[in-house]
Amino acid sequence: MNNASSFRFLDLFSGIGGFHHALRSLGGECVLACEIDSDARKIYRETFDPNEEESFAGCLALGRTRCQARNALAPSGTTSQKFPFVDNIRHLTRSVIDDENTLLPPEDIGRLVPDHEVLCGGFPCQPFSKSGEQQGTKDKTRGTLFFDILQIIEAKRPSYLFLENVRNLAGPRHTDTWQTIVSSLRGFGYVVASDPLVFSPHLLPPELGGAPQVRERVFILGVREDVEKGQIKNLIRFNQWMREKRSWGPDQWRIADYLEDDETLENLQDHEIGKNEEMYLEAWNYFVETIEQDLLPGFPVWAFAFQPEPRLTADMASWEVDFRIKNSRFYVENKDFIDQWKQMKWGTAQRTVPEFPVSRQKFEWQARKKHPGRKGRTLRDLVIQFRPSGIRVKPPTYLPALVAITQTSVVGPMLRKHAKTYRKLTLVEAGRLQGLPDHLYQKKSVSPQAAYKQLGNAVNVGTIQRVAGVLLGIYPAAIS
Repeated sequence: MNNASSFRFLDLFSGIGGFHHALRSLGGECVLACEIDSDARKIYRETFDPNEEESFAGCLALGRTRCQARNALAPSGTTSQKFPFVDNIRHLTRSVIDDENTLLPPEDIGRLVPDHEVLCGGFPCQPFSKSGEQQGTKDKTRGTLFFDILQIIEAKRPSYLFLENVRNLAGPRHTDTWQTIVSSLRGFGYVVASDPLVFSPHLLPPELGGAPQVRERVFILGVREDVEKGQIKNLIRFNQWMREKRSWGPDQWRIADYLEDDETLENLQDHEIGKNEEMYLEAWNYFVETIEQDLLPGFPVWAFAFQPEPRLTADMASWEVDFRIKNSRFYVENKDFIDQWKQMKWGTAQRTVPEFPVSRQKFEWQARKKHPGRKGRTLRDLVIQFRPSGIRVKPPTYLPALVAITQTSVVGPMLRKHAKTYRKLTLVEAGRLQGLPDHLYQKKSVSPQAAYKQLGNAVNVGTIQRVAGVLLGIYPAAIS
């Protein structure tokens, strides 16, 4: 393939359309999408306008001829943008979606699923059965959604496979699952890398589609044996190049470039942090700005462990013992200041730090690159996360992975135009970190909570585009 090529793709487990945005930008045409979440379907429908006039659930009942006719509606090079949108992949692989005894034969799946060159999707990872060990690799996946993907692959034999999952899928706790996936795809005649291919947008320079967000994902990429011309080797080289960060340092990002002007926000109050969060940051900002120690600790600072002698018990984990000892030493070195600070009252509630929840008495200073010394040190030009393990602050370069709204990153006022206080990321800003258009949620058809959840589950468009481009031979492997 090359830049002028067109290709057809399936968008399985499509979410809000990250794969669709990326592959369409490379000249691809979606011929079928699948997503079970109703809120995600709303956004996908508004963005891409699929054809939902008929339900695939009734396709078999309507007869094979009609299914074949629908399959013929999306030939290569067609100008129509309409495509079937299925709410459950098992409409394509079973005659009754909740009955495994109704699995369809490959020829029937072949009639239901349009022809395509690329099968892609971020599939849910479910535990594989050990009971299938005596019956072959594919049988171990039975009952999972990956098994349904395999049925489509068997029926349609697309040239390229592009599957995505969380980084942990390739971790030591899931070795058997990973090997089963690779073996299953190889069993159908696909070339697949043995080692996991892990990519993150914050390691890609902006001109290659990167974004300032740590979002490590493992990609399972396959090329049919009769098509493969070195693409997998190119992807391995690209993976090595990106991990080694030869042309782009992640600290070169500026998150401020991705933030909206507070003065232009219609609903600024919806993004402001709560009074309690303001109180916690007020107390810790005073601590950071005022303490005379030039270098703040690299270990977690625990206000409840500020004692002349650490309180240790025989059953404490070694890491906790270590932190308590270090916090006691830090306290002794700064006793006068800390004793005064612990008695001060903060916020409208007028609480002292010892009255804060334990998790808000924990503070992690990870901003030494931004503030190597005491001069100018503040939280107001940093990125903050309120985590169950404590308050973490870091330089305003790249952000941690987007997650649910309860852990959305907070940006300081000095990073934004016309800003007075800390606030959470807006939907537009979170979308930019995923490479999605600003207008994605303009119609407000889903709640903010649902929208943040969708963005937290989405794939990064720029990363998908770059990896897919290398996979399809549109882009060369980016090697210095």
